[in-house]
Amino acid sequence: MSSSHSYASEGGLRNCGSCFLFAALLLLAVLPHPLRAEPLRPFVMVTDQPETTYEGKWQRLAYQEAFRRLGVPLEVELMPTQRVSAMVDSGAVDGQFMRVPAYGETHPDQVRVDESIYEVRFAIWASNPALTLPRLEDLTATNWIGVYRRGVELCQRSLSSLVPETRLTSIATEYDGLRMLLSGRVDFFCEIDAALQSALYSPEFKGVTSVRPLLTIGDRVVLYPYLYKTNADLAPRLAAVLQEMKAEGLLERYKQEAREK
Repeated sequence: MSSSHSYASEGGLRNCGSCFLFAALLLLAVLPHPLRAEPLRPFVMVTDQPETTYEGKWQRLAYQEAFRRLGVPLEVELMPTQRVSAMVDSGAVDGQFMRVPAYGETHPDQVRVDESIYEVRFAIWASNPALTLPRLEDLTATNWIGVYRRGVELCQRSLSSLVPETRLTSIATEYDGLRMLLSGRVDFFCEIDAALQSALYSPEFKGVTSVRPLLTIGDRVVLYPYLYKTNADLAPRLAAVLQEMKAEGLLERYKQEAREK
């Protein structure tokens, strides 16, 4: 009697155990697996340089390698310079490739990555060989017509008090500025040297030698990446990777590769 009761109890436990196992498997099939890792969302960085330009090529090479080392998938979006600021300020994108050191003072929702990857100089450019400009202030004594690229804030600030609105306008791209300069529609174009030189590398302006700097504005400026504030924890990690890449000579190598493509 006792052995029969014992056998029945053991059989019941075995059956009950099977029920528990089946229920657990069913629950795992219905619910998301707690150990399954979600794919990382791409980190969206923006630039005003198309991937077909010299600037756009080396920028993408550099940042793609940097984010590969960070283990973070990168997505690069192209948009006009002025829109870049608005998109990062709002958090619609995660960051941008490069801005001047003081940029963050007027864009408090963006965090600077404290490792510069590029140096530029702002300048007044001309194509007419007869034009000279000893000092920036001498623009007030001319009747010259000029343009600057929208979003290049130093050009806008430097020129707005010296040239009346009727003779100073903003344009969308460095290509527009060069076209206007070479066609004689404007006398000068205020632009970053890197952007202008990048445009001169393009097939449209290949062989153009008449464009020259009339006057540089300020000293050379180092440029830094900026990230939206919610990505602040990534800033020191990205800075460390960029510093490592600079020490390896990778950034210069990418610039050389971009020139040869």
